[in-house]
Amino acid sequence: MASQSVKVIQCPTCGGSSSPKSEKCDFCGNYLLHLTVFEQRREPVDTSDPEGGYFRSLKRIYQVMITLGLGMAFVIYFLMFDSLSEDELVAISPVWFLLIIFGTCGLYTEKAVHLILNKKAENFAEALIQATNSLSPFIRIAVFLVFAVPFFLFGITKKFSSPLLISILVTLVWAAVLYVFLFGIFPSM
Repeated sequence: MASQSVKVIQCPTCGGSSSPKSEKCDFCGNYLLHLTVFEQRREPVDTSDPEGGYFRSLKRIYQVMITLGLGMAFVIYFLMFDSLSEDELVAISPVWFLLIIFGTCGLYTEKAVHLILNKKAENFAEALIQATNSLSPFIRIAVFLVFAVPFFLFGITKKFSSPLLISILVTLVWAAVLYVFLFGIFPSM
């Protein structure tokens, strides 16, 4: 008789193993994340550090994506605009837009996750409000708009997944919305 392997999830704070169905760690009581292999650390770093524990930040990758997206938008609209047709602009606009969406979502999802893990917020919505406190009102509204459609479609709650997976999900939702707009609504305008 073959034995079934019991799946466990590693706590991002203390490294303890708990059931993947648990919302909190059996050892330290902190919230569990279903992290991807890119976000897991084998050895913990200083847990008093906001980015410590077993959770690896992908902040630099998200920052690079935002920079690439803004750079592409600059090149397209300020340097190449006159040489591109309307069809070419419509075809390449989703690339820079989705890079910015992915990067923004990743940065602020990580900030929200850290606030929840450090018990400074009870849920994702509260954590996102706190994570965006230092932004100007216009940029803060833009960040909330990034999360609006996926939040209402899927409900990002206290039992969240990895920041990377949330970022990918949000980007895919925005890609679908953009596709419908650019190839369904826009041509009829």
